[in-house]
Amino acid sequence: MNGIALFFCMTAGVMWAGSGVAAQHFFAHSNLNALDLTTFRMLCTSLLMAGVTCGRGHWRRNWAIMKKEPHLWGQIIFYGLVGLMAMHFAYFEAIDLGNAAVVTVLQYTCPAMVICWIALRSRSLPSPGSAAAVVMAIAGTFLLATGGRTDALSVSRECFFWAMASAVFYAVAAVFPKHLMGKLDNSFLLTWGMLSGAAASWLMTDHLNFLDFFHADLIFDLFVIIVCGTAVAFICYNAGLAYLSADQASLTTTVEPVASVVMSYFLFGTTFGLIEASGIVLIVAAIAMPVLWKRAAGRGRAR
Repeated sequence: MNGIALFFCMTAGVMWAGSGVAAQHFFAHSNLNALDLTTFRMLCTSLLMAGVTCGRGHWRRNWAIMKKEPHLWGQIIFYGLVGLMAMHFAYFEAIDLGNAAVVTVLQYTCPAMVICWIALRSRSLPSPGSAAAVVMAIAGTFLLATGGRTDALSVSRECFFWAMASAVFYAVAAVFPKHLMGKLDNSFLLTWGMLSGAAASWLMTDHLNFLDFFHADLIFDLFVIIVCGTAVAFICYNAGLAYLSADQASLTTTVEPVASVVMSYFLFGTTFGLIEASGIVLIVAAIAMPVLWKRAAGRGRAR
């Protein structure tokens, strides 16, 4: 069963990577901007997640919890705005300014940021494996962003800024809703988080016309971004997660940045020099380092 579960989780990673690559193609073939795409994706995702929640028969149970604890609405809205909406906008804005491969890899410095946040909050040093992951993520970011040069960036400053901002907001989206997930279904939480984020981003758009999304050369991009990168990825990841340990699941997240690099090469001809490629390897390895270190330490104690 673990083999099938790993396949599902890795498929989710490929789907998420595909949504970033599709976003790059979307911006190249439309006049719509990152805020427009953020609004449309979050609105469609909220509807899809509502359907998933209802399909599982969990809507009434979650709604009853919200009636008993109405203060949770404020927390969900905060999650939707500061976590989901900000993360989506920063990610799409960075892709619009650069390319999906670089942005997706930089976004995956998020686990290192979470490690630093937990260490600061607990006022304790991270484990050796986690500390090594932070160092590797920093070194990988430097190599990828600069190509090893100290006088220039290999991507635009704006692209780098928004990519790193997306990693920060990704960390918020990963850490903040933990207590909410203990009370509510993830699909129900995403329904309202995405809807609140969509409403906020819509208010900031300039006369958005939803019909502009339905051009023939954009339909497939939107299918990948919304259906594959949201509904299919969500269902696959949760199906796999049911049969995997937390450590095994975390290792599967390395698939997304790697898949994004491979897709970008074949679809857009995006290539990297040896130094930039070394940075990508370091960032991907940093994601897996805490788990691999923990396993190695466990085997050492067993002996």
